[in-house]
Amino acid sequence: MKLIKRIEVNYLRSLYRLEIKDAGDLNVVFGRNDSGKSNLLRALNLFFNGLPEPGRLFDFDLDMSDIRKKEARDVKGKQFIWIKITFNTPENYVNSLGSEIQVKKQWNRDGELTQTVWPKELREGSISARFTRFVNDIDFTYIPAIKDISLYSDLVERLYGAATQSQAVAKATEAFVTEVGNANSKLTSSLQELFGSKSAFSAPTELSQLFRSLDFSHGDEGHSLLRQKGDGIKARHIPEILRAINDGEQRSRLYLWGFEEPENSLDLSAASTEAQRFAEISSRDDTQVFLTSHSPAFYLSEADATTVRRLFISKQLKSDDRIRPENAAQVVESLEDADVVMESAGLFHLPYVIRSLENIPEKLSLLESDKQELEGRLQELDKPTVFFEGKHDLEIIASKFKDEDSFHLREVGGTPNTIPALLNSIEQDGQLKLGSRALIVFDNDPAGRSAMRKIIGTKPIDYTIPCIAAGQLSVVCLPYHHCQHFKSFKSDVGLDEDSLIFEGEFLLDPERVALELAKRSFDKGPLHEDYHKKPQSIYLKMLEYKEGSPGWLFARTVPDALKSDVIQAVLGNGTSPSPSPSLDQIEILIRNFMS
Repeated sequence: MKLIKRIEVNYLRSLYRLEIKDAGDLNVVFGRNDSGKSNLLRALNLFFNGLPEPGRLFDFDLDMSDIRKKEARDVKGKQFIWIKITFNTPENYVNSLGSEIQVKKQWNRDGELTQTVWPKELREGSISARFTRFVNDIDFTYIPAIKDISLYSDLVERLYGAATQSQAVAKATEAFVTEVGNANSKLTSSLQELFGSKSAFSAPTELSQLFRSLDFSHGDEGHSLLRQKGDGIKARHIPEILRAINDGEQRSRLYLWGFEEPENSLDLSAASTEAQRFAEISSRDDTQVFLTSHSPAFYLSEADATTVRRLFISKQLKSDDRIRPENAAQVVESLEDADVVMESAGLFHLPYVIRSLENIPEKLSLLESDKQELEGRLQELDKPTVFFEGKHDLEIIASKFKDEDSFHLREVGGTPNTIPALLNSIEQDGQLKLGSRALIVFDNDPAGRSAMRKIIGTKPIDYTIPCIAAGQLSVVCLPYHHCQHFKSFKSDVGLDEDSLIFEGEFLLDPERVALELAKRSFDKGPLHEDYHKKPQSIYLKMLEYKEGSPGWLFARTVPDALKSDVIQAVLGNGTSPSPSPSLDQIEILIRNFMS
């Protein structure tokens, strides 16, 4: 609501001259300490309620501007204070009062208070009565910076006053007093007997006094709000109580709030939430809010249906017969304007804080997203992991664990032969969480067996049985004992355990792999380089195997450049592979280890 359109204050305390030309629904007043922020709210309270602040009478000597007082003395001029408010007339009054009303009140040193109204037609006849009704519809409430128990008592008393307009509350109060009387019937009988006339409990003439000591039960513990809770929790109740008071009145009114430093005792998060709450309240069509604040959370407050005015108040000083600044109030439209205003006031840090605060919700959202992602990642890393020497081994084994979710299958990359090198290799991409169980599966070839020996620090009895390397980390080489074709090859050519080469591709059906490899174009003559070093009898035996047979495959292995094509062909592009005892055996080994 924009009931107040324009405010002019002259000679009240530090406000030599203040003019706000276009007030908003929510008006956030900020500036340095002792600049006059609170004096704007005092001016409004004086105008509407006749007091500069609750509980303190107007004192001309105290409340008049020192600068103006000296000017008047120097020229022996008249001393006075005046405040002028321009109202946007509510729709229900426009036909009779016009679209805009101006009211000026002036306080003179001699105690005289004069009021002037424009248009002047409002001062006479039936229109004057209509204007008086409009003025009586306005309710200005001033909440000071120091929010003591008496403030809450005043609000609760007002809350009761609004509630008593309901017949249900009035009846409940009467029933309460009756029950108190019934419970003390013996006392009332004694009093009647003593004085010879009826004596009984009755409700107090002013029931609101009865409710001033009411408290709020806060939280599941039922703690006293006013006596057990902190100032921040108590402060956040005030606008809600005030809103309830306004809503509880039977006759609709026009509500103006003057609120000093609502962020007092609130942390940044609570202050931001409270700022949004004030913006929401100001978006109503019956409430306009003026508040002072040191908090950028309020300076940045926004709401879809609310016009927010940011008013920077500067302390006015006189030098060279000039008042600087001429207007104590400066509207700050943007953060760029704030830079200039704050710098001139010596508050370099506030624009920076304001700009930083603008990005906080987005940053918090990103951090929360990162947090959830990291938590999910950590939960994933808590699962056991099986690492394979290369991506092709992983591709083959993964065909047996398509729907497995209790452990991970990953590639370690290469054959590191020390524990530090191994850990560095698998941790460089964040693949292993310290303390998580892991199994490293090497090819059963000279390099793989050498790495396993060096990692566990000794030669194992059987390379195909997992051996503990350190903590939860174990290593093993691919088992070949269930591949009948390979066992026949090993026996036929006379290979010992330290010479054989059993790679991941051999876990599949060797006959299928050999046929698929034979279809490819590559130099099919040379044997595997390690077999060139063997005795001639072994070498010549290997050359005898027919192209496309399992023995021919074992003697050469699958070239790296052809592995992906051959594996995909044998696996059937995602369908179940041909039965393979070796692949079944590695599946059993992994599941036993993970169980």
